[in-house]
This record gives sequence, C-alpha cells and structure tokens, in this order.
Amino acid sequence: MKNVMTKFRPIILIFLGIIIISGCSKRNHDDEKPTGKLSLMVGMSVSSHDVYSNLKAANTGDFKVIIYNSDDAVAASYDKASEMPDAIDLPEGKYYVIASFGTNPAAEFEQPYYYGISSEIEILGGQSSIANVTCYISNILVSIVYSDNVKTGFNDYSTSVSNIAGTLQFFKNETRTGYFNNGPLYIEANLYFTNSNGELQTKKLSGTINNPEPRKHYEVHIDATQADGSAAIQLVADETVETEIVEIVENPVFGQVDYGKFIITEIMYNPTALDDATGEYIEVYNVSDSTLNLKGLIIRRASGSIHTIASDVIVAPHQYAVLARSETAAPIVNYVYSSIALTNTADEIIINKYGTNGSDGTVICSVAYSSALGFPSSVSDGSIQLDNSAFDVEAAKLGTNWCKSSVTFSTGDMGTPGTNNSSCN
Repeated sequence: MKNVMTKFRPIILIFLGIIIISGCSKRNHDDEKPTGKLSLMVGMSVSSHDVYSNLKAANTGDFKVIIYNSDDAVAASYDKASEMPDAIDLPEGKYYVIASFGTNPAAEFEQPYYYGISSEIEILGGQSSIANVTCYISNILVSIVYSDNVKTGFNDYSTSVSNIAGTLQFFKNETRTGYFNNGPLYIEANLYFTNSNGELQTKKLSGTINNPEPRKHYEVHIDATQADGSAAIQLVADETVETEIVEIVENPVFGQVDYGKFIITEIMYNPTALDDATGEYIEVYNVSDSTLNLKGLIIRRASGSIHTIASDVIVAPHQYAVLARSETAAPIVNYVYSSIALTNTADEIIINKYGTNGSDGTVICSVAYSSALGFPSSVSDGSIQLDNSAFDVEAAKLGTNWCKSSVTFSTGDMGTPGTNNSSCN
C-alpha cells in the first residue's frame, strides 16, 4: 500500500438570501398560462483553503444565475444574483436553476470556478415556490511544496503541471494554488545544481495524476538530493478520504531481486462481483529499501502453470504492485497475467527467477494457502490478506497471519488491492 498523508479541512457553508418570498397570480399575455412566483436562495460551499486564500468568490451576489424550463430553454437569466428582483414571475411549469461563478479555466492561478444546480422546481399559478442552489468549487486544485532537501540543495527549481489544454509553471517561490478544469495532469520538476566540476546539472522528476477529481486539492510534494539515489514526487489529496501518492525514483535497481525482497500480501482467488477470469489478482509488496523491477520474474502455481512477467513492473521501496488476470480486477493493476487461474480451495503461488526453464530458478517468495495450513477456508466475495504486522517472507507463509479482507472496494468484493491491508486481529 501507499504511504499516505491525508488532511481534512472543515467545510463552511455560506448561504446568502438574495430573493425574498412573495406571491401573486396574473396572466401572461404571451401564452395565457397562469403564473407563479419563484424565490431563490443561492449558497456557496467554501473550504477553509478558499477562505485562507482570500479568493474573490466571497459574495454570492456576484454569481450568474440562469433559470431553465423543462425543455432546457432559458426562462430568465441574470449576470449577477444581486441584480435579480425579489420574486420572479414564471408561467406554470417545471424549472431548474443553475448558478455559477468564474470561467472554469483550463489552467490558471487562483481562478476558482463555482457551479451549482437546483433540484426540479414546480411553479403553480398563484403560488410561490422556493429554489435552493448550493454552489461547489468545480476545479481540480494543485499546489506545490518543495522539501527542505530541495530548498537547501539546489540553486533553482520549478515544476510544471499541465493538462491537455494548458500549463502552469510553479517556480521556487510560488505559493499560489493552480486551478485546472479536467483531464489527466502531467507533472515535471526540474531541479538545477552545480556539480563539483562547476558544471550546471539538471535533475528531472515526472509523474501523472491519471484521474484527478474536481473539488479535490492535490498537494504535490517534491523531494530530491543532488546525490544519485531516490527522488520522489508525492501527491497528497486534500479533503478526500483516500489519498493518492505517486513516487518517481531515480536510478531504479533492475534485476537485483533476491529471496524475501518481495512478499505476497493479498490473494483474490474467488471473486463474486466479477468472474474468476476478470477478478482474480495477487498483490505483492517490496519490503526492501531499493526500487525493484519484476520484469523477467516468473509467476507460477506449484501445479505447473507458469507466466513470465514480460514488461517493466517497477516498484518503489515499501510499495505495492497488483498483478491480475485483467485490467478491471482492481482500481489500479500494474501487470496483467491472463494465463494463470487460481483454485478456490488450496494452491501454492510462487514468484521466482527464471532459472533454466522457468520452474527451477531462485524463489523470491511463495504462499501455499489451504485450510489445512491454517489459512481462511471457503472464502468468497473477497480476498485473503496478510496481517499488516506480518510483512516478512517467512511470516507470510503462516496461515495464522492471514484473514479474509473486510473492506469493500470498487468492484463490490472485499479487498485492499494496492493499498494497506487491514489488521487481522
């Protein structure tokens, strides 16, 4: 699983009443339908991030308001909510209201876009109706935090964050938050230093947020040293339960995978939300202090099924990788092996070096699961998982250190693929 930092900030809900309820009845000479009155309350859900940043969306009177009828035609429009009348005459019918603030930029500093839509409102002749519209920030927020290693070890540094439509450059003293509208975000940090020969050198780090979500604040932590070794981009998603972390490491160690450096930490052998060919997976964990590559290693069952990992599967120190029968088995799948099917009662999963024929190479880790060895028996609709206090190659072989997962994930089955296991106690 990932080493995470999660921040929770309070949500402050501000409501400004900008239309006072009133009602009467009259005839509209255009369509002769009875009319009623619509009164609006426009509110803004503001995070503490916005408050502390003194963003200009501090008054809902500046919000644009558009009233649509059931045919999605504009029934009334106001550039500013503060300019609306106390009550709006509308013909009988059903309506909805959209309120917004800002322009939803592709990529800009301190340019929030707020958006809200009401539920359906029915206007009846001679009656008054009320619509409440709460507007939420709809951007993807990104800020950059440089570590003390970067601040003291490099002459200069900057980070670019871009989506398909725009780019923002965060220089060394930039403290503002960037606002992006949608799509994957690409991160590239350039760190400049002078080596012992007086030559200017550049260290580059890169990463991607594949599926950023609106209303989330991604705090990107940049950490590196001049010396060769690991350097990471860490993403902390604010105001969300689950935190994303992306770690980019320089000079990964390839091929130096010895016994016990990887362990098997979770096995999904009998999914029910998906069929076996789609939902089975194996989770492994890098217990070493080096970045390792699984490419060229063998996944096999003791009964003889063998698969050679054919592409790079680079795993940073103390991080997970999910190996699965399909890409849809888990929210993030690092490698697909379609040729190995796990049995539901008892089996042995082995990861080893190739050797001479794929089955005789040095074993890296193995788990033989069965009820006779103390493993959970007859498990369906969830994975079996290694207790998070037993992350050791020998401890992982003991059935008493395993239990059924108790957390439901995206497919509907229980498991924690790619994230920290629960305690078995």
